[in-house]
Amino acid sequence: MTFCPEEEFIREDCISCGTCAEVCPSHAIQMLDGYPAFNRDLCIGCGHCGVFCPANSFGLEPLPGNAATEQQYRSLLEIRRSIRYYSDKVPSEDEISALTSVLSQSPTGVNQQGITVRVVKGPDAVGRLVKPVQKMLKILHFTGLLHIIGKITGMSDYIGRLRGGEDMIFRGAPVVLFFFVPRRNPTGRTDGVVAATAVMYQAVSMGMGTLWNGVAERIYPFVGSWHTARTSKTRLTAVLCVGYPALQPKWKAPPRIYKVF
Repeated sequence: MTFCPEEEFIREDCISCGTCAEVCPSHAIQMLDGYPAFNRDLCIGCGHCGVFCPANSFGLEPLPGNAATEQQYRSLLEIRRSIRYYSDKVPSEDEISALTSVLSQSPTGVNQQGITVRVVKGPDAVGRLVKPVQKMLKILHFTGLLHIIGKITGMSDYIGRLRGGEDMIFRGAPVVLFFFVPRRNPTGRTDGVVAATAVMYQAVSMGMGTLWNGVAERIYPFVGSWHTARTSKTRLTAVLCVGYPALQPKWKAPPRIYKVF
């Protein structure tokens, strides 16, 4: 539910400092007679007015006492690896709930909070996602198109293994998360990518690993059985494979090359 400052405002706690009006990104608050006046048509429910209020006139919970240090954050980045080998342990419902709970704090354009995540859990359920793709490849093989596609893309071996029955798409992941945003989304696919990134690092903090599945994202439009009525007015922005890794990294990965202008 979107935060509604007008409903949460506690007038008797207000000290008339005007901070809420100053920090409002949509100019939905004006100070009248020493107190904030709210314009619901402009309000985006971001909560800035509340989190910066020195008197807590919106009744919010206090922040945790200790923020993550720079080294703690860097450590989280350093231990994250792209996982393609998963253990047989399937994350529980409670673990998946904890994993996705970070979505409540994931930023979105004009605070739309329109993120939808489809959870596919368990080897059988994930396996059913692969079967229609393998069936499609067999049809293309008989027409001769698959050979041409393999030559053009340089992925003949990959396609052959997938057609032969190997799960080359989800790599045996016990959980697959599909991230969707509304079709009419002011910040495009960015919201879904940010949300998936938040879940990725939450997974790392819980001892799990993830794989950004660009293959599944690209073929999604062509696999009708992957589509559901609940996501008919949305568009896919990211696919994340999640599970407990079968192998643990032993050494720090070499630094990536980047440029800053």
